[in-house]
Amino acid sequence: MRNLKGKVSIITGGATGIGLALALDLAKEGDAKIVIASTNRERLEAAAVKIRSAGAQCLPIVCDVSDKKAVQSLHDEAAKAFGPCDVLVLNAGVTTGGPLLDHREEDWDWVYGVVLFGVTNFVQIYYPEMCRRGAGHIVITGSQAGMNPTWFSNHGPYTSAKAAVMALGAALRLEAAEHGVGVTSVIVAATHTDIMQCERARPERFGAPQQVEREKRVARRIPASDVSGMIVRGIKENREWVATHPELKGMQKSYFDRILKSYDDIEAGTATE
Repeated sequence: MRNLKGKVSIITGGATGIGLALALDLAKEGDAKIVIASTNRERLEAAAVKIRSAGAQCLPIVCDVSDKKAVQSLHDEAAKAFGPCDVLVLNAGVTTGGPLLDHREEDWDWVYGVVLFGVTNFVQIYYPEMCRRGAGHIVITGSQAGMNPTWFSNHGPYTSAKAAVMALGAALRLEAAEHGVGVTSVIVAATHTDIMQCERARPERFGAPQQVEREKRVARRIPASDVSGMIVRGIKENREWVATHPELKGMQKSYFDRILKSYDDIEAGTATE
């Protein structure tokens, strides 16, 4: 999608961090119509002011992406205001902390509800529409943690949910190309966002917030605006993957090499049953 001028974009997790930075970058493309979704009305309205100041039309919608009925309601409201979606950015994310042994059922439900089903709920509604139109682009915000689940510990539900959405993005891209729809998966590492404050947005149905210290990742932390710039280029060039931290390539290769060694072991007859 080389030309983003006048396009309708929907961004989940759009009130802060990468979502807001991306909305501001898309506003620079000209005549943009941007829907931002989040669970907090105050933060949404503050973000909408910034986006409108950047020259775009903006519709802020309170939406719990883990609730499919809420996603359908967002779809209907956004379509009425701006028409069909051109760019769908599935960016909302939350995380828990601590050993998997200490996670409660509601912790798993919350993280999977937002990180995984918050993607599939939108894909189920918007992807068929894009295919019928033969146009559109879907961006899925993944994570280096999902690409390499051994990178750091104590975020097990988040890590596994991010691995799932990146696998979905790769599989979806193959099919979507047949219908003129682009799909880009973003491998995000340490970025200045509010995700470590995400417990403030936990809905009551997912129980009380966790009371744990969250492990800090050892990586160069970059501005959200850097990531949003990479994503815009990824959309324009229809890239399959966008990776935010090239210095992590060696670590990623080491992880893949350990997997590939298991194939070599079978070929060499050294694998143990």
